[in-house]
Amino acid sequence: MSKLQQFYGTAVGKKFVVAVTGIIMAGFLVMHMIGNFKAFAGQAKLDHYAAFLREIGQDLFGHETILWIFRFVLLVAVVAHIVTIILLTKQNRRARPVKYHVKKTFASTFAARMMIVSGVLLLIFIIVHLAQFTLGWFKPTPFVHGEVYNNISQAFAVGWIAAFYIFMMVVVCMHLYHGIWSFFQTFGLDNPDRNKQLRGLAIAVSVVLFLGFSAVPFAFLTGMIGK
Repeated sequence: MSKLQQFYGTAVGKKFVVAVTGIIMAGFLVMHMIGNFKAFAGQAKLDHYAAFLREIGQDLFGHETILWIFRFVLLVAVVAHIVTIILLTKQNRRARPVKYHVKKTFASTFAARMMIVSGVLLLIFIIVHLAQFTLGWFKPTPFVHGEVYNNISQAFAVGWIAAFYIFMMVVVCMHLYHGIWSFFQTFGLDNPDRNKQLRGLAIAVSVVLFLGFSAVPFAFLTGMIGK
């Protein structure tokens, strides 16, 4: 057994993997949000940005190759995140077969339970999102490959679709808040002297991402932007 396998076999190793894959996904969210803001600059800007992503490195690697590599890395991160959390949960239960009575606050219990629920919802959301706006398999509204602005403007003009995406942003950011806080704990950054600031940072990042992601469907739904 290699040292990497031995490390992954420990609870610390699994927490490390969960934290690192979480960082990858959080980084993707930030970049995705910034890209979404192109919608406020108009159809030409957003479609040009989408074309740029598809054309990165195409002279050397081919059309969309680099983009699919990024997607593959993100997919691996998502799968590794989910699988490792499941394995870590089982490992913790085996290590503590008998529950001992520890007083838990409502907040900590609620957060822990919601991480499981939100994780499942996020997996479903990722599948729906890819099927609707990347692959074009799910078509509640018209879809044309490459016409990103038209695709999202028509989708988010429908009330239930916009509401669904805004609701899922609540779930995403609630999950992210707890994930950021867990990251600080995993790497030993938490400390009674700075926990308030760290929690404030986790809340701030989550709120900014929620507002940033929700702004686009809200703007299309209300007619602030779009056709």
